[in-house]
Amino acid sequence: MKTLQLDRIENPDFSVLAINSHVKSYKICWSINKHLNTNFIKVKSHKVETNTIQFFDRFTFIDIKNDSQYDLVCNQSPSGYLLGSHKSVNYFLKIQNKLWQSEKQYFIDKLNEIPDILLIFELNLEKIKSLTPFILNDKQN
Repeated sequence: MKTLQLDRIENPDFSVLAINSHVKSYKICWSINKHLNTNFIKVKSHKVETNTIQFFDRFTFIDIKNDSQYDLVCNQSPSGYLLGSHKSVNYFLKIQNKLWQSEKQYFIDKLNEIPDILLIFELNLEKIKSLTPFILNDKQN
């Protein structure tokens, strides 16, 4: 299988929140589901192929009504980091939502109410070396 790497996406159609939390991924999803009335479920791990193959836990919530998809991806696997430049971040929440700009502050405020979340901030995607780690391949092997 041939893999292509994207060097730069001019206008990404998604945003990414960085989340620091010391709880397990399933517990943070449970807390988010409870506070935001979402339904994150565990899906196939996010596979990243660089020099080695790495798998990162992933949970997804698809909001059909608002044409949105939310993916919570762990930043660390047994063999490394999804985004090595942000080793202090535990999770990334990728958000594909056309209404994101108008809902962003409400969403972040609701996440900040969750006691298990220590810190949350939006990544500046223009300063990220490569957006490839956030391109989630949903193809089943």
